[in-house]
Amino acid sequence: MGSLAGAALLLGAAGARADGLDAVEGTHTTALVEKAHHIALRLDRGHAELVVQRTVHNGGARGDQAVFLLNLPQGAVGTGLASLGIKSGQPFWFRGDLMAADAAAARYQGLAGSTGAQPSGDSALLSWRSQGFLALQVFPCAPGQPKTVEYTLRMPTTYREGRHHLTLPRVGTETLAATVVVSAARPGDHLFLDGKPISPGTTFQLAQDETDLALAPRPSLALDGAFSSSLLGSGRELVALRIDAPARLSEPPRNARVVVLLDASRSLRESEGAAALAAARAYLAHLDGSLVEVLTFDREVHARHGRFVPAARALADLDKLVLHRKNGSRIDGALARADALLAATPAGLPRRILALTDLHTRSALTPARLGAILRSGAVVHVGLPAAGSPGLTRDEGSPFVAPVRATGGLVWTARASDRPGDASEMRRVYEEWVRPLRIDHLDVQLPGLDGSELDFGEQLPEGKGLELLRLHGDHVARAVLTGELWARPVRRVFTADQAHGRLWSALVFGTELFDSLTEPEMTVLAFRGGAVSPVTSYVASAPGERPMDVGLGGGGMGYGSSSCRMTGIGHGGPTGSGNPFDHRAFLRAALEKAFGECPAGPASARVTIETTIDEVIDVPSVKVVGKEVVAVRECLAEAAWGLALPLDFRERFARYEIEVSR
Repeated sequence: MGSLAGAALLLGAAGARADGLDAVEGTHTTALVEKAHHIALRLDRGHAELVVQRTVHNGGARGDQAVFLLNLPQGAVGTGLASLGIKSGQPFWFRGDLMAADAAAARYQGLAGSTGAQPSGDSALLSWRSQGFLALQVFPCAPGQPKTVEYTLRMPTTYREGRHHLTLPRVGTETLAATVVVSAARPGDHLFLDGKPISPGTTFQLAQDETDLALAPRPSLALDGAFSSSLLGSGRELVALRIDAPARLSEPPRNARVVVLLDASRSLRESEGAAALAAARAYLAHLDGSLVEVLTFDREVHARHGRFVPAARALADLDKLVLHRKNGSRIDGALARADALLAATPAGLPRRILALTDLHTRSALTPARLGAILRSGAVVHVGLPAAGSPGLTRDEGSPFVAPVRATGGLVWTARASDRPGDASEMRRVYEEWVRPLRIDHLDVQLPGLDGSELDFGEQLPEGKGLELLRLHGDHVARAVLTGELWARPVRRVFTADQAHGRLWSALVFGTELFDSLTEPEMTVLAFRGGAVSPVTSYVASAPGERPMDVGLGGGGMGYGSSSCRMTGIGHGGPTGSGNPFDHRAFLRAALEKAFGECPAGPASARVTIETTIDEVIDVPSVKVVGKEVVAVRECLAEAAWGLALPLDFRERFARYEIEVSR
């Protein structure tokens, strides 16, 4: 089969697939088949990284090119490439460089000006075809030999119920599903597969229509998140924000001393009294280990036990309690008695008062007078009981809100039911009197961005998250969240995180915002995030010259282009000119010389460098392993920043990962 026909068949098959699977074939032969497809998946907070290794075997009689048409999972973007070859007689991963698409295609096809040479090493090209669809070309695939290539994907996760979820479809070809080994990026975080806990290193196949992976961050009561505002060089910025409320925003008090006040006055209707008892029972069900006194009040205050008793005993007593309604509503006397009881308990123990009343009291009882009673440091909640489906709502209109808020508690409208069928829902709802479950009065401000354009709602429940991804015309320096846990103010400032900015500079190519980017903006984002895009491709190659024509077929498979029209499979080779100067060899030689002069310690390192023309514009990372790593890392970073690049560095943007040894 000719290369043109073969490539056309591949494109047609990929376009026709409704199942979103990959296609893998040789350019010249049908005897090139895929033998292995492995994914090392690392789950992090907000995103996942998938390092994919695929092995083909060429069963034909001549060398061939392997072509992978990759249908990516929803939101995934390509962020790396490597080809497994031989160096000094040993297996060696040739890491890819991110380049302008034309330049990458030129390097893959062959350097301009060289003729008749035989291929001197391995080469691979990962290029954009459309959003969610990449092409991977690998050459040479020797007859009778396996060939392995590696590419990296990044994907956003979805945060819900306190976990970061990654939903994956079946991944692979029709005949070979990917095998995944999963790990967590951060120590202490826990992994789940389809809702069941798993250990790091668990292996499974992506053979079903949908697989749910989840990561639960290690227990913490703090908000998590990240913010970035990345310059696009056009006057616009890419603003990205993630705020996650932990699975639990608070913990119940331990060994607390609790006083429950029950209004026995006649103003409380019978249905409201039953609702009050049901609410009190649901509240105490969460306080196992605490000691409780129950006071009822009308014009007088009556103690049910005369001392603090275990919560279970107080709960059992409520099950048989019948309130005899009388005149009078001495809520202030009940609060004063409760406060005195708690003041006499050991210092340092949590103190709580729950008052269930309609707050219909005498005119002489003012909010100021009520506030003066409360001096023990107890947190006070006041529930206004009502019969109905279980539910709690903050009551901000009562005149007694201020003195109650001063204790850290709130006044609530408390809908409650004593029906057995509502018991589970009652317990769930009334946990909120035991500990705060949400941030109320939520406000998120991004100075420089019009607040009227933001709609995050008025609450952030625990286990839920907020997200924002937007192109904006002004600088945004930070994000500020404010709100309340019960009555306690909450404020969290998220300042710019460069790693988050790089992440979303890549991930934006998998979002709806992609269509709003100009080509120059794409260039800036792609090089910052290290992403395959309409204007960038990854090329991995062994050092040495390439021929212009190595038998890949002069028109069957496009190589990527710097324009946004990237459907060009079947539209010939590169349009750019080659450059025989070996950029990686220059950088490797310069850095290895510097490495030799660095402090003793690690024997190898990997340095990532970004350039524009003959300028080093960033040294994003220096990775070393061993002793004295800090000194060596700083030494290599300074050496990279001090490089004087020759004029042979001509690309507007380029990214290199250079491995050095000594």
